[in-house]
Amino acid sequence: MSSHVDDLRRARADEPGASRTAGLLLAVVCATIFFDALDLSITQIALPSIQDGLGISTSALPWVATAYVVTYGGFLLLGGRAGDLLGARPVFLTGLAIFGAASLVCGLAGNGGVLLGARAAQGVGAALTVPTAVAMLAAAFPEGPARNRAFATFTAAAGSGFSAGLVLGGLITDGLSWRWIFLAKVPLVAVTLIAALRAVPRSRTRRRGGYDVAGALTVTAGAVLLLYGITQAGNPAAGTAATAVPLVFAAALLAAFVFIETRSRSPLLPLRVVRIRAVAAADAAALAVLAAPFGVSFVVTLYLQDVLHHSPMRAALTLLPGSIVSALVGRYAAPRALDRFGLRTVYTTALVIVALGNAPLIALGPNRADWLIVVATMVSFGVGMGLAYPAATVGGVTHTDPADHGTAAGLNNTALQIGGGIGLAAVAAAVTVGLHGQTAGAADPDVALHAVRLGALAATLIPLAGAAIALLGLPRRAPGTD
Repeated sequence: MSSHVDDLRRARADEPGASRTAGLLLAVVCATIFFDALDLSITQIALPSIQDGLGISTSALPWVATAYVVTYGGFLLLGGRAGDLLGARPVFLTGLAIFGAASLVCGLAGNGGVLLGARAAQGVGAALTVPTAVAMLAAAFPEGPARNRAFATFTAAAGSGFSAGLVLGGLITDGLSWRWIFLAKVPLVAVTLIAALRAVPRSRTRRRGGYDVAGALTVTAGAVLLLYGITQAGNPAAGTAATAVPLVFAAALLAAFVFIETRSRSPLLPLRVVRIRAVAAADAAALAVLAAPFGVSFVVTLYLQDVLHHSPMRAALTLLPGSIVSALVGRYAAPRALDRFGLRTVYTTALVIVALGNAPLIALGPNRADWLIVVATMVSFGVGMGLAYPAATVGGVTHTDPADHGTAAGLNNTALQIGGGIGLAAVAAAVTVGLHGQTAGAADPDVALHAVRLGALAATLIPLAGAAIALLGLPRRAPGTD
């Protein structure tokens, strides 16, 4: 068992200092996931201003957002296992420092190449902090109601960060400059880093039989190429080769990773983790969880801007109520539901609710339907995601050995990020089919509306698939024991 787990357990036994230590730790990791999630959405509205300011080509512009997503998802498993082997404290602090330094470079970037490189570095920093944060919470709070509440708070912070990014990106860009969407975070990250030096327990380096260098290289490269290929699949301008080649290489590298792990003495992904039925099912269902915010936000933005001709800021504000409800449901309702009904019931029901919220979007018409968007996303994002995200996080580490918490969390978050990419790619592909070769911004309104409906249909079917996986894969347990 890792020493950071021992330290946290000793802290729990030393009241009242234990509650203060755990509370400060929770605040630190919630601030960190808030920043990480913020960067998933904050650049979207600022992209035109960034393009004008740095002269980035239209083909390269989407990579201001994509570079972060690809490295974030690609390095999660490596970050989680590094925390298990080296200790959560040094990996978490290193990731937070990298994220803050890269944010500063983003804000000061003088050209597009520097900005894209710094965005990729931000993703690496985030990938080091998220799985170690989950592992630390799993160690600090015992499995059951206390852990459910901690993870609900953590995931609510993530939802709040994603929501805040949609609005702050527009407000900061309009009121100041696009550079401040990065620079404003720097002092906040610095304060969080200082607090983390006190909150995160010290841990000794723990090395058991060496490091799985070959596994680390193959899975990280494979995950990065997989996410790259998925994002290219959702890009109508990308050719077949741009999508197929990285996906083929990703499949080969991931197959090599599996082969390496079956023969490694100290595997990066111990097979005992994926053999836990609850973990395997929770991670498989997690592939559908982020399809809602990634895919539906794409559909809704297309509808509001290309069919109703709303401004980007107004489109973001239309999504805001659902995001606020998601944070509230995740923080207050999700832990109570998990305690009472158990993981299997909550996870399955949550994904069904997501689908039910997305379904009305299939019937969107040419007339103003802002109210329908608000109601649908309050059900899908708000209630459904508010329950599904905490359930996925809890399920990702349930019944795992504390020594494997970082690895399990890294695997779970990798599934979430890859699922978000798959959802966005699937919805974008459906929209592209509906556009019949036309460009989204210049499409005939009737054609754009047809494309939106097809995208909404895809966004409805994906969470239903996830619900089926959760229902059939997760074991039956007494409420509160999952």
